[in-house]
Amino acid sequence: MSLIEKAKEQLQELQSATQFEKMLKVTAILTSLLEEKNLHPIIVGGLAVEIYTRSDYTTADIDLIISDREAVNDILLELGFVKEGRHWYHERLLVSIEIPSDILEDADDEKVIELYLEDGYKVFVIGIEDIILDRLRACVHWKSSSDCEWGKRLLLLHFDRLDINYMVKRAKVDKTITVLEEWLHSLK
Repeated sequence: MSLIEKAKEQLQELQSATQFEKMLKVTAILTSLLEEKNLHPIIVGGLAVEIYTRSDYTTADIDLIISDREAVNDILLELGFVKEGRHWYHERLLVSIEIPSDILEDADDEKVIELYLEDGYKVFVIGIEDIILDRLRACVHWKSSSDCEWGKRLLLLHFDRLDINYMVKRAKVDKTITVLEEWLHSLK
């Protein structure tokens, strides 16, 4: 059995899973197939927030950063996804994937984590500091109140393990330092 055929079988087994489980497992299966090509997709955006909040936050799609869209496109089409604009959609699983960028921008590759799932699969997730900073930028520059809320929640939830010096340095560059300092002050 080929790797693609095995992956298709695994996708079929996801029919009764929760949406979060489906998104995580689809990403894990895709990651394992792409690692055969030495590619490592990184979860960013809402799914990263959902992972770090243990599903307190929920999202509707998977945002991945990967350098080779063509390789992803070929694999997703083989797995039964359909390309619709900038998204790939799997009708039976109701899972949508978007690749917003080819490179991890405004984030540190060294902070990306490998999250191991119980079935031996893994996914790569943007670092916690960088997803907080992403929400902070949306809060400040887009005036997004939900991003303000979730950024601050993530800061509170993970405060003890954050590299605050890194975050302050990045926030100064992003011109978001005032709000970050307010969030940090509110935790004291």
